[in-house]
Amino acid sequence: MITKVTLKVALNMFSKTARDKYRFEMPYNLYIEMSYGGKKRLGRLVNLSTKGACIEFMERGELPPTNSGTILQFLLPEQYKPFSLGATIVWIRKLTDDTTSRFVNLGVKFKNLDANTYDCIWGFIVNSTVET
Repeated sequence: MITKVTLKVALNMFSKTARDKYRFEMPYNLYIEMSYGGKKRLGRLVNLSTKGACIEFMERGELPPTNSGTILQFLLPEQYKPFSLGATIVWIRKLTDDTTSRFVNLGVKFKNLDANTYDCIWGFIVNSTVET
Protein backbone atom coordinates (compact mmCIF):
# COMPACT_ATOMS: atom_id res chain seq x y z
CA MET A 1 0.00 0.00 0.00
CA ILE A 2 1.32 3.45 -0.92
CA THR A 3 1.34 5.92 1.93
CA LYS A 4 0.46 9.58 1.48
CA VAL A 5 4.10 10.66 1.84
CA THR A 6 5.30 8.14 -0.76
CA LEU A 7 2.56 9.17 -3.16
CA LYS A 8 3.65 12.82 -2.94
CA VAL A 9 7.28 11.85 -3.55
CA ALA A 10 6.23 9.65 -6.51
CA LEU A 11 4.13 12.40 -8.08
CA ASN A 12 6.96 14.89 -7.75
CA MET A 13 9.30 12.44 -9.49
CA PHE A 14 7.05 12.22 -12.57
CA SER A 15 8.62 13.43 -15.79
CA LYS A 16 6.90 16.30 -17.58
CA THR A 17 5.43 13.79 -20.05
CA ALA A 18 3.95 11.70 -17.22
CA ARG A 19 2.66 14.83 -15.46
CA ASP A 20 0.87 15.91 -18.63
CA LYS A 21 -0.97 12.56 -18.79
CA TYR A 22 -1.98 12.45 -15.11
CA ARG A 23 -5.64 13.39 -14.53
CA PHE A 24 -6.72 14.45 -11.07
CA GLU A 25 -10.38 13.64 -10.32
CA MET A 26 -11.84 16.49 -8.28
CA PRO A 27 -13.02 15.21 -4.87
CA TYR A 28 -15.12 18.33 -4.24
CA ASN A 29 -16.96 21.01 -6.21
CA LEU A 30 -14.73 23.58 -7.85
CA TYR A 31 -16.50 25.84 -10.32
CA ILE A 32 -15.14 27.24 -13.54
CA GLU A 33 -16.45 29.96 -15.84
CA MET A 34 -16.22 29.40 -19.58
CA SER A 35 -16.47 32.35 -21.98
CA TYR A 36 -17.05 31.99 -25.71
CA GLY A 37 -18.68 34.09 -28.40
CA GLY A 38 -19.70 36.80 -25.94
CA LYS A 39 -21.43 34.24 -23.70
CA LYS A 40 -20.50 32.80 -20.31
CA ARG A 41 -21.36 29.46 -18.72
CA LEU A 42 -20.65 28.19 -15.23
CA GLY A 43 -19.59 24.57 -14.89
CA ARG A 44 -18.04 22.18 -12.39
CA LEU A 45 -14.48 20.96 -12.80
CA VAL A 46 -14.60 17.14 -13.08
CA ASN A 47 -10.88 16.52 -13.56
CA LEU A 48 -7.74 18.51 -14.19
CA SER A 49 -4.34 17.92 -15.73
CA THR A 50 -1.50 20.20 -16.76
CA LYS A 51 -2.76 19.88 -20.34
CA GLY A 52 -6.50 20.35 -19.92
CA ALA A 53 -9.67 19.63 -18.01
CA CYS A 54 -13.11 18.07 -18.09
CA ILE A 55 -15.98 20.38 -17.18
CA GLU A 56 -19.53 19.32 -16.33
CA PHE A 57 -22.47 21.55 -17.20
CA MET A 58 -25.82 21.06 -15.52
CA GLU A 59 -27.82 22.52 -18.37
CA ARG A 60 -27.38 21.32 -21.93
CA GLY A 61 -27.97 24.81 -23.33
CA GLU A 62 -25.79 26.23 -26.06
CA LEU A 63 -22.17 25.12 -25.96
CA PRO A 64 -19.31 26.05 -28.27
CA PRO A 65 -18.54 23.55 -31.03
CA THR A 66 -15.59 21.15 -30.95
CA ASN A 67 -12.27 22.75 -32.03
CA SER A 68 -13.45 26.23 -31.07
CA GLY A 69 -11.64 28.51 -28.64
CA THR A 70 -12.76 29.52 -25.18
CA ILE A 71 -11.48 31.34 -22.11
CA LEU A 72 -11.63 29.59 -18.74
CA GLN A 73 -11.55 31.38 -15.40
CA PHE A 74 -11.19 29.57 -12.09
CA LEU A 75 -9.58 29.96 -8.70
CA LEU A 76 -7.64 27.10 -7.15
CA PRO A 77 -7.49 26.84 -3.35
CA GLU A 78 -4.56 28.74 -1.81
CA GLN A 79 -4.26 30.96 -4.89
CA TYR A 80 -5.01 34.67 -4.61
CA LYS A 81 -5.65 35.39 -8.25
CA PRO A 82 -7.97 33.44 -10.56
CA PHE A 83 -6.49 31.80 -13.63
CA SER A 84 -7.66 33.03 -17.01
CA LEU A 85 -6.62 30.44 -19.57
CA GLY A 86 -7.20 30.10 -23.27
CA ALA A 87 -8.37 26.63 -24.27
CA THR A 88 -9.69 24.63 -27.20
CA ILE A 89 -12.82 22.46 -26.97
CA VAL A 90 -11.68 18.93 -27.86
CA TRP A 91 -14.84 16.91 -27.15
CA ILE A 92 -18.43 17.22 -25.90
CA ARG A 93 -20.30 14.26 -24.41
CA LYS A 94 -23.77 13.83 -22.97
CA LEU A 95 -23.59 11.86 -19.74
CA THR A 96 -26.48 9.58 -20.66
CA ASP A 97 -28.52 8.78 -23.73
CA ASP A 98 -31.62 9.77 -21.78
CA THR A 99 -33.05 12.83 -23.54
CA THR A 100 -34.29 14.18 -20.20
CA SER A 101 -30.77 14.25 -18.69
CA ARG A 102 -29.54 17.80 -18.14
CA PHE A 103 -25.84 16.98 -17.77
CA VAL A 104 -23.12 17.28 -20.39
CA ASN A 105 -19.33 17.06 -20.09
CA LEU A 106 -16.90 19.05 -22.17
CA GLY A 107 -13.15 18.42 -22.57
CA VAL A 108 -10.72 21.28 -23.10
CA LYS A 109 -7.03 21.49 -23.93
CA PHE A 110 -5.16 24.48 -22.51
CA LYS A 111 -3.40 26.84 -24.94
CA ASN A 112 -0.03 28.50 -24.27
CA LEU A 113 0.23 27.59 -20.57
CA ASP A 114 3.12 29.57 -19.08
CA ALA A 115 5.62 27.88 -16.73
CA ASN A 116 4.26 29.58 -13.59
CA THR A 117 0.65 28.54 -14.27
CA TYR A 118 1.80 25.01 -15.16
CA ASP A 119 3.67 24.80 -11.83
CA CYS A 120 0.64 26.11 -9.90
CA ILE A 121 -1.68 23.55 -11.47
CA TRP A 122 0.77 20.68 -10.90
CA GLY A 123 1.34 21.81 -7.28
CA PHE A 124 -2.41 21.85 -6.67
CA ILE A 125 -2.74 18.34 -8.17
CA VAL A 126 0.09 16.92 -6.04
CA ASN A 127 -1.08 18.55 -2.80
CA SER A 128 -4.73 17.62 -3.37
CA THR A 129 -3.94 14.03 -4.33
CA VAL A 130 -2.01 13.59 -1.10
CA GLU A 131 -4.87 15.02 1.00
CA THR A 132 -7.54 12.69 -0.37
